Amino acid sequence: MRIDITSRTQPVTAALEAQIHKQLGKLERFDVPFINPKLIIDRDGMAVVMEATIGLPNGDLVAKARDMDGYAALGALTQKLQRQLKTYLHKPNAHRSARTTRAQALIPASDAA
Repeated sequence: MRIDITSRTQPVTAALEAQIHKQLGKLERFDVPFINPKLIIDRDGMAVVMEATIGLPNGDLVAKARDMDGYAALGALTQKLQRQLKTYLHKPNAHRSARTTRAQALIPASDAA
């Protein structure tokens, strides 16, 4: 996966870039086409702030993580993105989605018009 990595305050080392590709590469197992994934690394005092935006065919994944350690922030960011991606994939099959279609099936066609 090609990721656009931008750092506002510190240079991106080869080790950090490799870890970013390794962690965010875990998202590829969900078989969803990603559109223009971006990662922004910033500092807020002593803390590292990472923001990720990944476009999907029917929406976006947006996550932000903050930690004193950059690698811990990256791990938290990856977990947030995984949770959002699971919700995105399973939303059409969710119980609440089936409930609305059942309710529509109970309404007779003459009442709907």
